[in-house]
This record gives sequence, structure tokens and C-alpha cells, in this order.
Amino acid sequence: MVSVSDLFCGMGGLSYGFSVQGFDVKGYDINKYSNDIFQINNIGKFEQLNLDYTRVNSITGLTDQLLSVNNNIDSDIIIGGPSCKPWSTVNITKRKKTHPDYGLVESFFRIINNNEPDIFLMENVPPIKNDGYYLRCINNIRKKYHVSNLEVSYDQFGAATKRIRLITVGFKNRSPLEFIFKLIEEKHPPLTVRDAFNTIKDIKRGSLDHEWPNLKTINKYKKYYDEGKYGWYKLEWDKPAPSFGNVMKTYILHPEEERVVSVREVMTIMGFPKKFIFPKYMGHTKKYQMIADVVSPKFSEICAKILKEMI
Repeated sequence: MVSVSDLFCGMGGLSYGFSVQGFDVKGYDINKYSNDIFQINNIGKFEQLNLDYTRVNSITGLTDQLLSVNNNIDSDIIIGGPSCKPWSTVNITKRKKTHPDYGLVESFFRIINNNEPDIFLMENVPPIKNDGYYLRCINNIRKKYHVSNLEVSYDQFGAATKRIRLITVGFKNRSPLEFIFKLIEEKHPPLTVRDAFNTIKDIKRGSLDHEWPNLKTINKYKKYYDEGKYGWYKLEWDKPAPSFGNVMKTYILHPEEERVVSVREVMTIMGFPKKFIFPKYMGHTKKYQMIADVVSPKFSEICAKILKEMI
């Protein structure tokens, strides 16, 4: 069985797609909830990461030692989504070198360089592609890999959201263009919010993560929705959802009801099946945040299917 290591795996959006396609998956993350999520959803193995933010080069902003993995990662494929916060449009405070997560992309490529998997795949936000830091990482890895990247929108691959991401892929012994072309061929008409919500209309509030906080401050931000402020949306039935972050930080409203969308509704928009669940002890904020950071499993399953065919 082909082995896959998922770095910065979070709730397992990338991992889940590869697991469904029959790969032997192991996730790595600092998040204490990831282990239980991996176990209850039968995604694969999991190992806790230790991050050290104390050894940062103040001149370059690069992190000298951010990632420490107890065992050597010996996998055929390494995938991952290092934190996008330094380049995210939603993040308007600490950006790029001023953000403590800035060095995680370099950590990802350091592991690729040290362990030399046959294939790697990294997901991040599009603005990173013009960052000199990312470009240096790519140039360095080209000594060992054929590398290419592509911007994708998850709504074109089965998820009801227009979240756009940059996918960087590298192959050790062949061009990645075959993968890119096959990925483009997989595109299809987007799903709408209505399409997504129809799949969970039988779920009652309080079950299968169909839960939401009773916020009393929604009307306080009415002007944000009227003005079309970025990140504050009332979803429309017959369109894919726009890309959005943590629902507890910028309220994302249901198309008809005067409430924020539920955890299950956001999971469904991202493409998670009904059987995928969070541990019951997790609070709303943590669940919403993990979904805000996740890769659509609809997209990752297509990537896994293509790689399996190529292998």
C-alpha cells in the first residue's frame, strides 16, 4: 500500500480524500483535537507535532527550527497545508514575516528535502506564489524535483464553495504536467448552497454537528452585509458559498433563517459527508476554526484518485 504523510493535517481534509482512495495515511499536527478526529473518522494514524517559536531569525524572518517530528517521515507521498495566515486576505494584522507561522512553509520543504518522497503536494492561498520566500523554497527543491503549481476553486471539484487555493506539486522522476492536466479534466459545474443543504435536510439540530450558537449580536453587523464587507456574508441559495473564515469571527448567515450557518452546514459546503463528525466535547469556536483552515475532501479525493492512477 502506498504511504502518505500529511503535514499540518488539521481536521484531515487532505488526509480524508487520500484515505478514501485507499492510501495508508498518517497525519501530523500540533492541534490536540486532530488525533481524536482521525480516530473516530478512521482516517489513519496520527502523531503530535512540537513547534518551537523561540528560534526565529529576526533579520530574514525565517524560522530556524519550527518543526520537530519524533520519527523520520518515510513515505511515498508527502502532502500538507502549512498555515496560510501570513498571506491570508482575512488576516489584516500580522502578515508575512511578522506572523509566527511564516516559517512553516520552509519547514514543509525542509522535510521534503530531507526525506525525498516520490511525490509531494502542498496547498496554500494564491498570494503566496508571488512571495520571495516561497519562490526561494521552490527554487531550492527544483534540484531534486520537477515542480508545478495551479490555482483551483473547490466549487469546480464537487464542493459548494468558491474557495480558491494554490496547489504546488512535485514529482521526483517525472513531469507533474500529467497530474495538472488530469486535474483540469476533472472540473465540472459547481454545486450551490441549496444543493449542499439538501443533502442534510433530514438532520435535526443537535445531531451530527448540526449546531450553532445563539448569537444576539447579528443585527449589530447588518451594515457589513449591506456594504458587502469582505468576509461577512449572507449565503445565497443558488450560488456556491464564497470563501470565508471562522464563522464565530465573521458571521456567515443562513440564506433564510436569522442565524449563522451550523457547523454541519459549513462542513457540507466544504464537501464532508454526513458520517464525518467532530468529537462531542469540542466547542463551536474550535470546530468552526478547523473547518476554516481545511482542504475540501472532495478536492483531495480527486487528487488522490489521479495520483493512484499515475502510480
